[in-house]
Amino acid sequence: MGRLEDLAVHYANAARWELGEALTRIASLDDEGTLHDKDLARIAYAYQRMSWWQQVTDLTHGCEETVDGATALMTVRQRARESLINTRPVNNGGLFAQAMAESRRGGARAFLDATEKLAEALALPTDQDTRPANTGMPAAPAIERASAEGYRP
Repeated sequence: MGRLEDLAVHYANAARWELGEALTRIASLDDEGTLHDKDLARIAYAYQRMSWWQQVTDLTHGCEETVDGATALMTVRQRARESLINTRPVNNGGLFAQAMAESRRGGARAFLDATEKLAEALALPTDQDTRPANTGMPAAPAIERASAEGYRP
């Protein structure tokens, strides 16, 4: 198992721990006596975050066909992105349905945010990145361009 797979397992375990902490609040209600809406929201959000990481670990640890960590991460990121883009807003069904939809969006967004830097590092170059520079304009050497943009080694 590679470093990326280890990271996915670490994030999945952290999300499971967060869900366990949120559920502990309900288990201790006998002592405290009051359950607040923020407690339910925390549980729903933690569950959604955990489910995205669980999808990654399911792919890397062979629930069906095992894939490498990079492929699993990019596949689940694409699913999360599609979920955010294609999910219709909940206008009917009451406040609970709306709150659950919000937790699903929040969990997907948190997963995408957590994996953004990893995905950038794993992304394959696009056609635009591999195309030769426009020959109509002279290109500045890489060092001059980097110093003009404020890069300091």
